[in-house]
Amino acid sequence: MALLLEGTKERVLDLLRARPRTAKEVAEALGVSRAAILKHLQDLEARGLVRSELRKCGGRGRPYRLYQALDEESPYAALCGDVLKGLEAALGREGVVGLLLERNRALFAPLNLGGLPLREKLARLAAFLRDRGYEAEVVEEGGHLYLCQRRCPKLALSREHQALCESELLAYQELLGLPLLREERIAEGGSCCRYLVE
Repeated sequence: MALLLEGTKERVLDLLRARPRTAKEVAEALGVSRAAILKHLQDLEARGLVRSELRKCGGRGRPYRLYQALDEESPYAALCGDVLKGLEAALGREGVVGLLLERNRALFAPLNLGGLPLREKLARLAAFLRDRGYEAEVVEEGGHLYLCQRRCPKLALSREHQALCESELLAYQELLGLPLLREERIAEGGSCCRYLVE
């Protein structure tokens, strides 16, 4: 789905995946005007990725509209899920991980991190990922470096297809030339995908 949506719409969907929200709540969370968010929400609803429902206010207030993400039910997400299932049936789990790893290698090829210090490699990788909607950052805690991704553009698929996350981990390790330990995954309910640089 991330391939079909521009950045703000994808960020709106990520917020709505966590819980239903009003347009005002989405606008405040993203620092975007309510009018702009309403346009995004209407477009997402027209595409079948978001559903809205009119709710009555508890007191004397006006009714409000609550939005929730439906992308797991969208035809595109379903198609991607079906393709991944078919590939796994044909190639096995390792084959799918290998296929996705090749895709990730091609995606990361322009980075060209060879010869850079580790912190610079991590900073460039995080910036590259941010451009693709991951909200990635490098964090230092207790003398250790971590790559943290606070959102996942392919969350709906990652929950059912761990091969996506496995291939991502392998690609990061190859790119950095170091082993990484994934301590947390958004797809398993974590607040971020957190990689310890070992």
